[in-house]
Amino acid sequence: MVSTNDDIETLAKEIEQARTALPHIASLLDAFSPLMMGKSRWLMEVQEDTKKFPVDPIQYHDGKPLSEQGQLFSPEDPWQSAGLAVAQAITLGFPNTAQDMTLLASQITDGRLDCYSLINSSELQDEAQLAGRAAELAIEPEILLLFLRSLARFMLTKKSRDMAAELALLSWTKGYCPVCGSFPHLAILREQGQRWLQCGECSHEWKYSRLQCPYCEHEDPANTSYLFVDGNKEDTAFTCTQCQKYLVTSSRPAELHQTPADLIAITLAHLDIILQEKGFTPMAECEWNTLGSPQVCED
Repeated sequence: MVSTNDDIETLAKEIEQARTALPHIASLLDAFSPLMMGKSRWLMEVQEDTKKFPVDPIQYHDGKPLSEQGQLFSPEDPWQSAGLAVAQAITLGFPNTAQDMTLLASQITDGRLDCYSLINSSELQDEAQLAGRAAELAIEPEILLLFLRSLARFMLTKKSRDMAAELALLSWTKGYCPVCGSFPHLAILREQGQRWLQCGECSHEWKYSRLQCPYCEHEDPANTSYLFVDGNKEDTAFTCTQCQKYLVTSSRPAELHQTPADLIAITLAHLDIILQEKGFTPMAECEWNTLGSPQVCED
């Protein structure tokens, strides 16, 4: 679904409502709401691909996500506009990165930095190579990592959007994302208690059994449960003692407008703290759901 100006205005209002109602997450909203807003605006501006990714229905049915069926990214994708949108959003959310983001943006604009080549290198995986590439670009490694992860999310979300109609016709039964293979960072309970998993990398959502653990596929009431605090049964966390993973969950059966999953997940940050103190780890780690604040987030 393509974002509209109305969607963006609604998102801005929801962010401000969350900031007022939940002052304890104000710093998280300050940091990450510009990325949410920036991604929505960018998706509204870029066109959907007319050339669809070739999906193998048999491999898909067997649990092979699109990311393992072929190369999701292409040199023809709008990398320059994505890179510039990410740099601007990070500058707004993390003011201490302004100098580094200005430097990256200027290199992207004049063609010295190719975002496609950068995102397809091994630097995102190897810490030493990441540090080396960051030194070449004259920026801090953790700032480069934030830029790369955000850039990948922008483009993966576009790919997920472009493929949504085709994937809706196919069956997927795994707990990891059918587009990028990542585990969910959030679940939403909708009509009739159906559980929809939300991918934090590409924003794809898919229906999944409410009783089964998406991470280890274990299904035993003795080992899985839902935790809630302060009598609030709308916002909970699914826990699995088999794999020691948890998944923050929000019940929204009557929601007419679908609030972006990232915003919902950030409003549940208190559950992340409680579950991690109990020894559980999130099924998918995001910058906002880890107890150790990344250095890039510090003022």
